Amino acid sequence: MKRPVADSSSKRLFVRWGLPLFLPLCTLLILLTTSASVGYAQANLPTLGQKDIRTEFEEAISGLRYLRFLNREGIVVQDPALSYYLEQSTTPLLPHFVGDPSLAQLSIMGINDRTFNAFAVPGGLVGVHLGLLENMTETADVQAIIAHELGHLALGHHARLATSARESTAWVIASLLLTPLAAQIDLDLAAGLFYGAQGFAIQQRLAFSRAMEEEADRAAVNAMRSSDLSLQGVINAYEAMARVQRSQSGTTQSSYQGTHPNVSARLADLRNRLQENPTVAAGSTLSIPLCWVQVDLAFTVRSQAERCLQYQNLHRQPRSEQGEHWQRLLTTYPANPYLFYRATQWLQAQERTQGEAVRTELKRQGRLMPDSGLVALSVLSGQLYESTTEHERWARTLMGLAPSNDLLSWSVLSDSYNRLDKRALAFRASAQSSWIKGEVGTAAEQLQRAIELSENSTERLAWTPQLRRWQALISS
Repeated sequence: MKRPVADSSSKRLFVRWGLPLFLPLCTLLILLTTSASVGYAQANLPTLGQKDIRTEFEEAISGLRYLRFLNREGIVVQDPALSYYLEQSTTPLLPHFVGDPSLAQLSIMGINDRTFNAFAVPGGLVGVHLGLLENMTETADVQAIIAHELGHLALGHHARLATSARESTAWVIASLLLTPLAAQIDLDLAAGLFYGAQGFAIQQRLAFSRAMEEEADRAAVNAMRSSDLSLQGVINAYEAMARVQRSQSGTTQSSYQGTHPNVSARLADLRNRLQENPTVAAGSTLSIPLCWVQVDLAFTVRSQAERCLQYQNLHRQPRSEQGEHWQRLLTTYPANPYLFYRATQWLQAQERTQGEAVRTELKRQGRLMPDSGLVALSVLSGQLYESTTEHERWARTLMGLAPSNDLLSWSVLSDSYNRLDKRALAFRASAQSSWIKGEVGTAAEQLQRAIELSENSTERLAWTPQLRRWQALISS
């Protein structure tokens, strides 16, 4: 079949009217392509803390919108002890990013997904998939991935990726405008211009995304080093990633098949960086080993440390016979909020006449941790308090420390303040519970009511910004 050829009259029209436009536009596109290629080849990402034009309020609304979606779909794991573990794992890393506004409202949560992944989104949201926790060995490994995600937030990568997408879109639109003119000269030229523009835009985004991943890797190493955490955790984390990829596909991912660099290449780069500056800390001092979390999630435990074996042994016993084991663990690892909460969970499932020794030990240790939100939740939910004054004190502690997305904490607070006949605080807690359930309209009404009832100016001042954010979310 013969290829269609433009007729002579069309060519004359193009030479007279189209050519004066076509040549300057082609020149402009060539200049844009050249400058973009050089920029992405150099991968010169902005420095830590450089931000886009969006306000912190807009980022907060964006984060709330995404969190509402996660809650509505049941994707967030509602387990206070798991949330506490992730928060405690993150806390040592935060001084490295001190002063960064993107982390001012940080919220880290477990994600009910068995894939090996973690993510960060504007508004300070960090999600850690259960599949990642399942495939790690030590807490330092988890901290390395969290540090990587914090790097994405602090470097403003999401805003820059959006800017890159807008620039790519503009390039494609320009090519579409030129394609009809190019077709007057040669159809192959037009097709090449059209498909070449789309291919360049895709490759441009992939290159930019991979460059950002490498930047986040370097941020993770710096954060782990400055926080005196084991840098071996960084290596272990990416070795685990490579292991999971091999088990799923038989090979590690090619760097051109996705937005992330090849895992083997990342490992090589990280090892080189550690050799250049080999100072390695002794390891994480977190009092909650990852293996305890893995046992509670019914995952395979990779560590053979003594405290891991002890916790596994406890859970192999019939629940009705675990009392002595809980007693032993609580005294072996005293004043540990994670163990305190799990022991309280066990106690609540027993008959009132059982577990008295554990109950007594929990009451004793609770007094040693008066400023722990997880202990406050345990005391209130397990009714381990002995007076109204103590009840109110623990409720006040939990109100100040409860994670904003923990449904159990806010439900317990709502019940406690209703019992204590503190209506403004009860409405405040109910509002947060409604928000977590996805009932944003109800949450805003309850928070408005709490503000109206409160006689405390500090409370009203603290609650009003939250009300504005929810109202903005409703109207958006």
